[in-house]
Amino acid sequence: MRYVAPHWEVFVLALGSLVAMSATAPVLVALVQPMLDSVVAEKNLELMQLIVLAVIGLFAVRSVAGHIAAYTTNWVGSKMAMDMRVEMFDKLLMLPARYFSGRPDAAVFAVITSGATRLAEAFMAAVTVLVKDTFTIVGLLGWMFYIDWILALAALSVSAAVWLIMRLTGKRLQGITSEVGQTMDGLSKVLEESAEHYPVVKLYGAEEYEIERLRKQAERIHLAATKRTAVASLGVPLGQISIAVALGVVIYLAAQHSFADKITVGGVASLAAGMVMLIEPIRRIAEMKESLGNWLNAADSVFSLLDRGVERDEGTITVERVYGELKFVHVSCRPEPDTGPDDQSGARDDQDLETSASLRDVTLTIKPGQLVAFVDFSGAESAKSVLINLVPRFHNPTSGEILLDGHDLRSLKLASLRANIALVSAGATEFNDTIAANIAFGAINRATEGSITAAAQAAHASEFIRKLPQGLQTMVGEQEQKLSDDQRLRIAIARALLKDSPILLLDETFDTVDPEAARHVEAAVETVTRGRTTLVFEPRLPTLKRADSIVLLQEGRIIDIGRHRELLARSRPYAKFSQTLLKPEKVVAFNYRKTYREID
Repeated sequence: MRYVAPHWEVFVLALGSLVAMSATAPVLVALVQPMLDSVVAEKNLELMQLIVLAVIGLFAVRSVAGHIAAYTTNWVGSKMAMDMRVEMFDKLLMLPARYFSGRPDAAVFAVITSGATRLAEAFMAAVTVLVKDTFTIVGLLGWMFYIDWILALAALSVSAAVWLIMRLTGKRLQGITSEVGQTMDGLSKVLEESAEHYPVVKLYGAEEYEIERLRKQAERIHLAATKRTAVASLGVPLGQISIAVALGVVIYLAAQHSFADKITVGGVASLAAGMVMLIEPIRRIAEMKESLGNWLNAADSVFSLLDRGVERDEGTITVERVYGELKFVHVSCRPEPDTGPDDQSGARDDQDLETSASLRDVTLTIKPGQLVAFVDFSGAESAKSVLINLVPRFHNPTSGEILLDGHDLRSLKLASLRANIALVSAGATEFNDTIAANIAFGAINRATEGSITAAAQAAHASEFIRKLPQGLQTMVGEQEQKLSDDQRLRIAIARALLKDSPILLLDETFDTVDPEAARHVEAAVETVTRGRTTLVFEPRLPTLKRADSIVLLQEGRIIDIGRHRELLARSRPYAKFSQTLLKPEKVVAFNYRKTYREID
């Protein structure tokens, strides 16, 4: 109801229209009595004209009210879905980074896109049935009790019997449908196993056995489907018989009352019409359980996201522009996946830290403006991903502390900290928007075309942007212009240059076989790293040569620190690693005469 409240005027109009539709049903039934008693029996032409006009007017009211109800309920439902989507997306952006670790994105996106719609539609459908049909039933029963309370009681009891039959039939059908689903799962399992273990089936001559297994599952499906058809078809005659018995009882009692002059012929007809009109709304309310089940399932998926704990900001210090000195003091980290709705961002205990941590007792000082490259010999991206998430506090250390200009990162307000950090990565940096919007991402309302152009030029991106159909206004992304890895990296560098943060996280994970593109990337990287505290992950050889310091990691620990030439001389693993960066396989594959060594 919190999502309905902002649109209460339209919601009230929808409810009023539903009530107006409901009111027409008992009035139409009520008109049957004077039609027979006065118009037919007494040949009252004037009254007949009034009744005809009343019927036309009622149907006109019903049609207009139905249109307004349909429009307003759909409008409110659509608004609810829109508000929920925005709130869910807002919550998604406020969740701890741990929430996204290993989580299937499709499931989350489905909740935001279709979950909100299903919830809103199910809610409005439930409201429509409950309001319209409840008022219809109450109105019809009220009129029937007004005519003859004994006959109305008889009709009501029989209507209850019809409702009970429908409920029992529906419940039985639900159970059989579940059974059909289970047998289908069994059939699929046999098919999957036979296909997966095909060599075993053939070598052990088990073809006949597998065919027999499949036949048994197929027979179970046949029996369950037949049972479902029998129950479904049985519900119709049972309902019809119940209605016939009800009408017979009511007609018999009505005849008795008519003989005793307790009710007129028109009253009997009106009562019978009321009974007939009761059947559909009673049936819809009896079937509400399924709609409510869909509603609750949708609500569970939506509110399980909305009820999650957001990323906690415990910082109290706001800094403007930092100098960029970073100190890692005995930092260990073992990031854990999101655990549930109440999960909060924070430090974890250090149990079994030595065997499971991605970083172990890392102590390191990075001076302002230094370029530090990280090389991990573990063969996994765990240490890299942890380091790249620790500085902006997407993760917190399990133990130890990280200092920025002498401040513990935990003491800084998150917005203040992250305003001083830029990220450059070839992966996941291409948004489905224009090139200009990609460069000015986050500052789209503040950036001018001149500043965007200057950033693109400094990032050596202008040369390929000029060749695009609309230049900076060219749309890129899934359905639009595709960018190569090196082009995406240069766009990301332009974005970082426009932000002009003192700290830069640079991930050079990309492949290029074009020497010209490689030269542009190297020049762009040199531009963006100049004068900034830069942490480079997956560094390329030119970056390693320029680095003020190279940190060698293995199994989450620092095993050596030095400059490129120093490490070449004393570290055999680093020397081997450097040689792999010189290999010209990709160049040879594309018939380039120059090797990477010659390019360097």
